[in-house]
Amino acid sequence: MMYTPSTRNVRGNGAMKKGHRNNGEMWINIRRSYAGFSRGSYFNENMTIGELVDAAAREVMMEEGFQNFPADWYIEVQSHRKALDPDSTITLNEVFDGVETIHAKVYNEDGHLMDFDGQRWYFH
Repeated sequence: MMYTPSTRNVRGNGAMKKGHRNNGEMWINIRRSYAGFSRGSYFNENMTIGELVDAAAREVMMEEGFQNFPADWYIEVQSHRKALDPDSTITLNEVFDGVETIHAKVYNEDGHLMDFDGQRWYFH
């Protein structure tokens, strides 16, 4: 989807600083809580929180361990220990300033938090 270019002034020098934009995109780290590591990506500041949740879940699903991901399990994307609403129409720049970390957590069908050790899924 094409987004409106950012007209916001960039604060700080260089990437990975609060307020930094790269062609209207802000850097957000996605912590894989189930595996203990993070990877970041650029997200357009004018996309919605719902679109961020979808994009983060798609990115996480590309990782090892999701080839046989059960259909009744789900990924919850959180910020500041609260789940982000996948139906939200609030834009990223209203909530984030860039270089924040969101958490992707995996839950089984019963709502139990799951972890992945590189070989198998197990209870947290």
